[in-house]
Parts: sequence; C-alpha cells; structure tokens
Amino acid sequence: MGKKFLCAAALLLVLVSSSFAADWPTKTINIYVTHAAGGDTDYMARQLGAQLEKILGVSVVLSNVTGSNGATCMQQYRNGAKDGYTFIATNTAALNGNEATGMVDFGYNAFEPVAVYGIQSGENIVVKASSPYKTLQDLINASKEKPGTIRLGISMGGGVYIMACVLMNIGKAQFNIIEAGDAANRLTALLGDAIDATSIPYSSAADYIEKGELRSLCTVLSKSPTLLPGQPAASDVIPELKLDTEYALLAPKGTPPEIVKAMNDAVMKACATPEWKKIVNDFSWQDPFYFDVEGSIANLKAQRDLFMSLVPILEIE
Repeated sequence: MGKKFLCAAALLLVLVSSSFAADWPTKTINIYVTHAAGGDTDYMARQLGAQLEKILGVSVVLSNVTGSNGATCMQQYRNGAKDGYTFIATNTAALNGNEATGMVDFGYNAFEPVAVYGIQSGENIVVKASSPYKTLQDLINASKEKPGTIRLGISMGGGVYIMACVLMNIGKAQFNIIEAGDAANRLTALLGDAIDATSIPYSSAADYIEKGELRSLCTVLSKSPTLLPGQPAASDVIPELKLDTEYALLAPKGTPPEIVKAMNDAVMKACATPEWKKIVNDFSWQDPFYFDVEGSIANLKAQRDLFMSLVPILEIE
C-alpha cells in the first residue's frame, strides 16, 4: 500500500506540475539583477526582460539587489519562491568567481540554471589615455619597477579579483590593489584618478576610448569579440589570463523543471530574433550566444571547472 500511495502521489505531482506549466505565466515575473544599474549585467538583463514581455505577454519587472559582487542577491534569492515568477540575472564571472574565492559556499548548482543568454564584449584592462602605459607588459613592468605605486582597481571575490590574482601571482606584477566596486564604479574611479588602471567591459569603456579619454591595453577574453577582431590579448602576456564573462538567468532551487524549460524556450526565442542580434552586436560586439537548459548547465560547469583550477593562486599578498 505504501508503494502504491507513493507512486500515486508522484503521478499527481507530475500532473499538477504539468498543468501549472501549461498555464504559466499568468502574472508579473520578477528578475533580480545581481549588479548595479549602469553596468553590462544590468543592461543585458533589462534588454532580455523587454524581449520576454513581448513573448510571454506579462510584465517582467527587474530589480537591482547589489553587494559583494552579486553574492548578496544570490544569497537572498537562491532559495526564493519556486512558483516560476522569481529569477536571478547574473554573470558567470561573479557566479563562479565568488565560489572559487570562498566569498560564498555555493555555485551554479545551488540554483536551477535557466539559460546562458549572452557573452560579454570582454573585460579590458584599461588606463587613462594620458597614461604612459601602451601595453599590458608596460603596465606590469612599471609595477615591478615601483612596487605598490600603481593602483589597480578591482571588485573583490569575482572574475576581476581572479584576474588580479593571476597578474600578481603568475605575472609577478606588484600593484597596489584597491577595492573599487563594480564595473560602473571602477570606471568612475579611473576617470576621477582614484585608481591608475582597472578592468571593465569593453562595452562600458568604448565611448571613452573613442573620445580619447581611455586606452585599452588588452582584452581578457579567450578570443576577441566577433565584431572586434585582432585586439591584443592578455593571454599573449600571461597564458593563464583568460576570462570569458557570460550572462546567465537562474531560478531558485526547486523551481519546477517544466517552468525552467518554458522560460528557457522564451529566452531562446528572444535570442533568435533580428532585434536581439542588433542589440548584442551594438552593445557587446558579439553575435548571439545562447544555450538550451542542458547546454547552459554544461557551459556553467566548464566555466566553474576553470575557475576552480585557479584556486591555489587566489590570494593577493
């Protein structure tokens, strides 16, 4: 009797879940963004939200919950409502970097991964145009000549912190490491001379580079963006210095798989449109980059494996 009861209960759960998915969505969807307004993670999440509204026929409200390189938001919502109306938009450098550095004790598998829906224009190591440094090697050499005098602005815990660890512990640079917040705040700090160099997405720096206010020394991507071929690569100087930041949509653990699949279907539909191609071409200098649920999970695992391989050098002395 016990086994029959359990089988019947399981069947009922499947039927209820399937019915629920068939009716979904019927109300406002909330997407919580792990980073501040004005940065690339926020921009891409808002562009996705606007497309999802057209496809799903309901309001999609985005809210920024910032702090600790995205960890605050992820801590708050990883066990949030599981009814299919709560999602988290983040980037893979924060998601995997926070775990690798020990800022949090969980990774992508503490959530229900919904979709990887884009790839960044690339973190670029930048300085002011008036700086004497023309290349990454120039910057590293100068830091060795005058240890502790060149201020490198980073955000603790995520991909930019890992970049700094690689520069210091493998590249033997000797920077004065300054906590300068997320990309938007690091840009402000660099323009205001509070720091001497930093890493920010090319999309955030592009206008300032074109105006002659900033100089990009290199990209930290494993390969140049589709529409920006031939950029100097950090890995040409330090082979281990590769960071592909991607945009990911997650759901709280326990969100029904039918809902996860339905939301992924909507994301993939959005990413396959000519309008989305124009958005990512114009903002990220990339072609559309997205995966189904299984592909997203495999992609997140591969990125996590890379970040975890760097754990032995993730300390700045």
